[in-house]
Amino acid sequence: MMKFQKSYYCILFTILNLLMILPNNCFAQKNQMIIDSDMQFEYAEKLFAEKDYETAMVEYKRFIYFFSDSPLKDQAQFKIGVCLFNMKKFHGAAGIFNGIIMDDKENEITKESFFFQSRAFMEMGNTGYAQIVLQNYLKLAKDHETKDRIYFTLAQIHLADLKNGNSDSLALVRDSLSKISAPGEDIYHTDQYLDLITKAELAPRKNPKLAGALAIIPGAGFFYNERYRDAFTTFLLNTGLIYAAYTAFDNNNRALAGVIGFVETGFYSGNIYGSISSAHKYNREQTLRILNKKFSIIPRIHPNENLYGLSFSYGF
Repeated sequence: MMKFQKSYYCILFTILNLLMILPNNCFAQKNQMIIDSDMQFEYAEKLFAEKDYETAMVEYKRFIYFFSDSPLKDQAQFKIGVCLFNMKKFHGAAGIFNGIIMDDKENEITKESFFFQSRAFMEMGNTGYAQIVLQNYLKLAKDHETKDRIYFTLAQIHLADLKNGNSDSLALVRDSLSKISAPGEDIYHTDQYLDLITKAELAPRKNPKLAGALAIIPGAGFFYNERYRDAFTTFLLNTGLIYAAYTAFDNNNRALAGVIGFVETGFYSGNIYGSISSAHKYNREQTLRILNKKFSIIPRIHPNENLYGLSFSYGF
């Protein structure tokens, strides 16, 4: 009898526990939200549109992890790169875009990845790699619209090199623009740009060799380059040191004369080097003054596509 009562109480206790647990489970099931791939991607896109790039990147990564078979996976990966780009993490962005490029898929995402990777290198100050990326893509591109865009972007990169002091870049800008196809000439206004480049090439120039030769007379090189204040300062400083060295030597103070002469040699050499450099700088400033070019690549969404693109703002 005791055993029966004990079993009875055990069964009753188990039933009561089940009754307490079941409603909770049912309630949890009722309030559980199942997120599908579309919901997850839309949430990441919403954050991206709000420019919350850091959180958007996390949600794109979550999307790729849980929905790796989705056809939107490549686009999510691309958007991760764009998020890094907009967060100014250009090295990481370049790595993401390189991964997409290496997948070797012929689609719009791969095309935009080439341009974004090139731009990321530009932002890092590596114009050499920026050019290599586009030169490689030029070998793969088949349609003239893409090739025109590559040539125009290369012209931008060469212009950036010109601003950084590469005097040969103006010819490279011309060369890139002249390769744009006839249909692309109207789109990129190449005639206007080539005309301005011609004017820039005909701008007043200073001869660096002549500036260096004139600098034998302290300050004359700067005067030739129209840097009159520098010319006056250089003349006074060098002539003052030369006179001081001569006076010390005339007073048999050869040690002091040697020290002053050594210092003067540095200033005199600087006068010649500075005159040559200022001639190059003068020429570059004349070119940029005429071009007055500010290139920038602004990321934007294509109005008719759910793809990321590049918008160019420019004006000579």
